[in-house]
Amino acid sequence: MTTSTTDQTQSPPREGMFRELLYIHSHLRRDLQTVRRLAEQARDGLSPATILEEIRTLETSSPLWRLKFGCWTYCRFVHAHHTIEDAAVFPMVRKADPSLNPIVDRLEEDHLKVHHITERIAEVADEVAGDASGVSRFKLVEALTDLETHLLEHLDIEEQALGPLLSTWDRWPMEE
Repeated sequence: MTTSTTDQTQSPPREGMFRELLYIHSHLRRDLQTVRRLAEQARDGLSPATILEEIRTLETSSPLWRLKFGCWTYCRFVHAHHTIEDAAVFPMVRKADPSLNPIVDRLEEDHLKVHHITERIAEVADEVAGDASGVSRFKLVEALTDLETHLLEHLDIEEQALGPLLSTWDRWPMEE
């Protein structure tokens, strides 16, 4: 299930706090596409100067990348987003609708899987500059492809499962 919500014929109403979640997810999706393209071009021998130029272009055209620079920081942003969901959003979802507990369990497992992938990306990205063989470039592309696959599936599941509930919230509920 890697199709984006926008490609589906029926989606939950884009109201309430769900709209905020979709906004963040749309930026994650767009930037993932750009990062993947850059990784593939780097693997194929794109010059470091051109890669940096592309990143600078990305910085000026993306709200998320204006605040963050580079793959490592992007990965940390994803981790921070998931940490907030795990600590604040998911407990409220569980309280508001206990029938969503199995989905929330799955989403929390996905967060851990995505975290491990982003750690691998940071590790491999550190190796690229000193690797004359180019092997680390292929490893980086593989890790970024894994991130894209898992994260896009996760975003779709989260939006479909939590969208109806979040659409009813005008603000984030507070713990009592």
